[in-house]
Amino acid sequence: MRVIWVNSGTTRTLSNTRLYGIPPIFNRWGDRTWVLIGGPKNQAMPDYFLTLPVPFGRLGIYRLLVTLLLPVICLVYRPDVLITDWTSATLTRFVVSLKRLGISKIRLVHDVRTVPVKEDGGRGRHVYEVALNFAKKYFDGITTITVPLRSELCKEFGFSENQIAVWTSGVDENHFHPQDSGNLRDQLGLVNNFIVFYHGSVNVNRGVLELAMATDYLKDIPELRLLIVGAGNQWDRLMQVVNDQRLDQVILKPSVPYNEIPRWIALADLCAVPLPDHPWWRVSSPLKLIEYLSMAKPVLLTDMVAHRAILPDDDQAFYVSSIQPDVLAEGIRRAYQQRQRFAELGVQGQKIALSSLTWQAQAEILKDYLQRVLAGDINLRDSN
Repeated sequence: MRVIWVNSGTTRTLSNTRLYGIPPIFNRWGDRTWVLIGGPKNQAMPDYFLTLPVPFGRLGIYRLLVTLLLPVICLVYRPDVLITDWTSATLTRFVVSLKRLGISKIRLVHDVRTVPVKEDGGRGRHVYEVALNFAKKYFDGITTITVPLRSELCKEFGFSENQIAVWTSGVDENHFHPQDSGNLRDQLGLVNNFIVFYHGSVNVNRGVLELAMATDYLKDIPELRLLIVGAGNQWDRLMQVVNDQRLDQVILKPSVPYNEIPRWIALADLCAVPLPDHPWWRVSSPLKLIEYLSMAKPVLLTDMVAHRAILPDDDQAFYVSSIQPDVLAEGIRRAYQQRQRFAELGVQGQKIALSSLTWQAQAEILKDYLQRVLAGDINLRDSN
């Protein structure tokens, strides 16, 4: 089997690790796989990345190039399957024409990893709906990231559940595993501190600002430190809040390279995923949570469907009911008081991550589905 992933974005904005997780496994299995994405390409990128120019930095021009060049790319690389991301289905329109004319037998699969929320309006939601309706009419298969999102797609767009494969976020267990942080605690002056940790995007609707403000309720635990490693459109706002409110227990570190992230997670006594119970996140598969579990770290989580899908029981994590700072603080305090349980929780969480949440496990699910599509057992057009 030969596969090309078609991306509507660029290497500059690439953040979804599935493109680093799944293709190498497929390639090891002998299923030749490439990722088509907007350039430029840098030396750190895998050789299976195929980059196209983004003239004048305009995504619209890049997507036009993809649309025009995809038939040629398919002739050169001869993929059996094209997989599109949540907005790029319509970029295959000329490939669809070749299929309808009987010139090509390539199979098309639309992969939905995220969803713009309807209530938020905007162009994103429109593009998302256009792509799904296009896929329903012309594609062979569809995959998505969680069972709740599959249910939403079926309800809103009329798909049948047995047409949609679910493969979640995954973890590279060889990268994210229990390890020593080296001399980081010494460098940061945190040798004797209790460290609550968050890494990743610092954007709107992620609960990071509220997590920082929670420390204002925890000053009676002088050894506590909240370490936030990340970047995003709320980073400056976060720094301002920390400074203005004199949140001295908060330590901010700009984002670090991917290969260094496990060493920073290793610092943590408790890891936090403070996502609000927002429609975006209810249907998500939180990658950070899986990485923390793979590294045997206990976790503080907001009580919502996406987190309960991985850790369903109250005693598997320190759950909080909202992202209100005082509520987050109560959860951190509860964890601190039960820190004798951390080793046990870490072992339990790691077992869950390694049993079904590795990239290897997700690749097996996806490959099985693609083989069913190639065999003709799955065909979205059968229900149209």
